[in-house]
Amino acid sequence: MPIVSAPAGLQLVCFERTHEVIDHKGEICLPGGSIEEDDRDVVDAALREAREELGIEPASVRVLGMLDDVHTVVSNYIITPVAGFIGTEPEVVCDPLEVARPITVPLATLLSQGVESYELRGPDGTSRTIYAYHVGEDRIWGATARIIHGLLTLWFGEDDATR
Repeated sequence: MPIVSAPAGLQLVCFERTHEVIDHKGEICLPGGSIEEDDRDVVDAALREAREELGIEPASVRVLGMLDDVHTVVSNYIITPVAGFIGTEPEVVCDPLEVARPITVPLATLLSQGVESYELRGPDGTSRTIYAYHVGEDRIWGATARIIHGLLTLWFGEDDATR
């Protein structure tokens, strides 16, 4: 989760996935992916993926920590979100095979009234809370929205993040 200090305030760097990727085509996500053989741990994998997908240099990131794991029901992944702070806006260089377009999302926007919504349902017939964030023309939902909700809850408390 690249959290960037920008002139207008803190923002998250997300991106829209291309339609060439295997899973979650066209969805908005945070940088990330599987741990590879050369990665020392989850943090190393997260930094490598941010560099590969968005050109964010690992040396520019101060790792803040990890959030609780998030399970994706449909694709059956377990995601360990790694939050990192970047002191200045990075020059984003997108991987054209994975990234359709970068999206910066101001944290203040995520906290605005009416931006977050949720419904109780699940793709497998269970009752689950499915979060979504409506930012401009974009809808951030699924695991990415659960990760963002987890971050906002950690920072601002349950009552402030659930809007």
